[in-house]
This record gives sequence, C-alpha cells and structure tokens, in this order.
Amino acid sequence: MGGFQSNSRAWLAEETRVLKRAEEAMAGVIVSRATILAPKESGALRDDGRVETNNEGHHSAVFGDESVPYARRREFENKKTPQALHYLQKAGDSVAKENVKKYVDMGR
Repeated sequence: MGGFQSNSRAWLAEETRVLKRAEEAMAGVIVSRATILAPKESGALRDDGRVETNNEGHHSAVFGDESVPYARRREFENKKTPQALHYLQKAGDSVAKENVKKYVDMGR
C-alpha cells in the first residue's frame, strides 16, 4: 500500500495566493468606488486613496495620511457635503454585496 502522495500543501499554498490576490483586487475596487463617492473640494482626499498591505499580508483600502488628515472626519462627520458621508463604507458595502467568486476567479 503506498504510492499515494498528497499534494495538499501545494494546493493550499496556491489557494492562499489566489485569496490574497482576490483580497487585493477587492480593496482596489473599494478604493476606486470610494474615490468617486468622496467629497471633492481640493481633490486631495480623492487623490489619497490607496491599497495598503499590513505585516500579515492582508490588504486594506486606505484614505488619509499627513497630507490629508481630515479623511476620517469626512467619513464619519461631513457637514459640508452630507451626501458624501460614509464614502468608504458605502464603497466597501457595494463590493461586499457582489459575488465574491468574481474576485476569486480574477485571482486565478
């Protein structure tokens, strides 16, 4: 009885890579949609959206840094353009409502 050789490690490694690519693609789409929804005064907030990778290799859609310190405030409190309130959350929700399989297939 022998001869069976499992390739589960290789399969798991490939599936992990596919999921990381899918996660990155989803974060990119969130940034694109949030850029459209974000309020535009000077354009600095819209220009600041990006995908960041943390120490564990997970991807996030991020707005705001030293040049745009008000990004969080525009997300949660926006008296100037209330229709743009929660621009990042709305973008994330729209991606979450889609078929995630689409992003997994893109990652293959």
